[in-house]
Amino acid sequence: MVVLFLWLGNWQLNRAAAKTTILEQSHDQSSKAVESLPLDRDEYESIRYSQVTVDGSYDIEHQFLLDNQVKHHKVGYSVFTPVKIAGSNTAVLVDRGWVAQGQTREMRPDIQFAQVDSAIAGSLYSPFSEGVRLGSLDNGEFLWPRVIQFLDFEAISERLGYHLLPVIIRLSPDAKNGYLREWKTVSFGPDKHLGYAVQWFGLAAAMLVILMVLGLKKDE
Repeated sequence: MVVLFLWLGNWQLNRAAAKTTILEQSHDQSSKAVESLPLDRDEYESIRYSQVTVDGSYDIEHQFLLDNQVKHHKVGYSVFTPVKIAGSNTAVLVDRGWVAQGQTREMRPDIQFAQVDSAIAGSLYSPFSEGVRLGSLDNGEFLWPRVIQFLDFEAISERLGYHLLPVIIRLSPDAKNGYLREWKTVSFGPDKHLGYAVQWFGLAAAMLVILMVLGLKKDE
């Protein structure tokens, strides 16, 4: 138990360090000047959270609703709309924000809108991991907007019939045609992980004291 508690404490310290790095990257990238979305990078992790713009047109007829997204204790969807980038055969998903679910799951929100100016601005986001994936992307449905259970850029590209960059643009809070946009860099900060680490190390210390007391009693 002592070894387990020490391992858990060290794990929380590592989590705190990782969160600190993420927050520092977010601050550094978001403070830089706005640039055009690069299309030819091998990786996007190093420019995660940077402010970008892209020229193109929304594919309004083929939108996605990411299921099971909870905001302010309400269930809803994150709305993802592809943007076909001008002068290329590539597209990028734009996260237009969160919308509440209808009274029933069959009543999908109306997310249609008129086409807007070609310049679309927001922050670049590259997912850290694939996360939990249960079942298929969209359970084989063919309706639009299409409800999906997770983000899979390759699978979504197959549904669309054109190439997607492996990144997301989180639509700028002041941009038109968006919904609730409360982008969080991390769910909670490193301080909470440090608090958990102190608790685990405290339990390890308490266990050691108990072992010492039991050892002394045994010697008596």
